[in-house]
Amino acid sequence: MYTGRRSEIEIIAEILMLSEKGIRKTEILYQANLSYKQLSSYLSILLEKDFLKENKLQNHNSNGTYMLYSRTEKGHELLTKINKILSLLRNDDL
Repeated sequence: MYTGRRSEIEIIAEILMLSEKGIRKTEILYQANLSYKQLSSYLSILLEKDFLKENKLQNHNSNGTYMLYSRTEKGHELLTKINKILSLLRNDDL
């Protein structure tokens, strides 16, 4: 029975999906509905395993910089595999 709670794998898939074209940490936080502590933990793992990469960009409105997170090819492959597994578990057609 589905409880409505997301599994860790579903959260990872959502982060990888959101980071397809590059996304800021705050945007992931809100769009994936995670706490800062949760997000930091997931980002750390995904960066360490090379599923995501960080791109430091210059903010044109100020002298500061910001970090953009984007999915790597390895991250794309992981997302594809996760989606297939979730589909099988939900009895969807592949």
